Amino acid sequence: MPLSCLRRFVNAPLVIVFWMLWGSDIAASAERPTGNARIAVAANFRNTAEAIALHLEARSDYRYDIIVGSTGKLASQVINGAPFDVLMAADRVRPQRLVEEGYAVAGSQRTYALGELGLWWPGAGELFAVGDLSMLNPREVCLANPALAPYGSAALTVLREAGFSERYLAGLVRVDNVNLVTAMVTQRQVRAGFIARSALVIAAKRDTVQMDETEILWFSDHEPIHQALVLLDHAQHNPAAHFWVEQIDHPAVRELIRADGYQLRPLESVGGG
Repeated sequence: MPLSCLRRFVNAPLVIVFWMLWGSDIAASAERPTGNARIAVAANFRNTAEAIALHLEARSDYRYDIIVGSTGKLASQVINGAPFDVLMAADRVRPQRLVEEGYAVAGSQRTYALGELGLWWPGAGELFAVGDLSMLNPREVCLANPALAPYGSAALTVLREAGFSERYLAGLVRVDNVNLVTAMVTQRQVRAGFIARSALVIAAKRDTVQMDETEILWFSDHEPIHQALVLLDHAQHNPAAHFWVEQIDHPAVRELIRADGYQLRPLESVGGG
């Protein structure tokens, strides 16, 4: 037998063994698309978004960067050219506006969570009402900035419906986002604040907040806060961003959202925001 043939004969089993050991993994790796996406997230949804990112990264080769801020600031950054791929807002208005103005992909917006507003007033006693805040100096009451944060806008509506004067409302302590309200009340920098249910659920999980449910007035009879996402124009051809948007409706992801204190819309009514 010629030497060259002998070499091929000897090496062939080695090639077969190599393919048996590593070939299937190489093929599987080649089939898993890779890429990164930048997800701009309303502050109240930060912890949940981070949990979703870990879940999706464990099931793909995609990687996600979570950028956090108030909805208003994030939307403004999109308009000014920030390279975000998905916006997860705390309202439906800004995602729709970004679509209308050409900054986001038409038809990609959808409601991913329903948030609930509450008034947290430690030491107020049981069965207090919104109107009882009139006993406090407005500098003792905190809300997220209504111009930037949907939870703050909802709080302002509640106060106006309760009959508070514009002078009183102008004196309220305003912070960038609803998570900061929880921190302000926890640190006793204010006596009462309008918070998101999700913030207290997450804080309770981490045992970072001591609270009594009788200290919180939930506005369950009000319209929930519809939090919508939208695929941004920057990400039209980004598979990692598309994967994020698609997986928001997956049962495992929806359970992560529900477990953090949000309500969920039925799947048949999720699309379109």
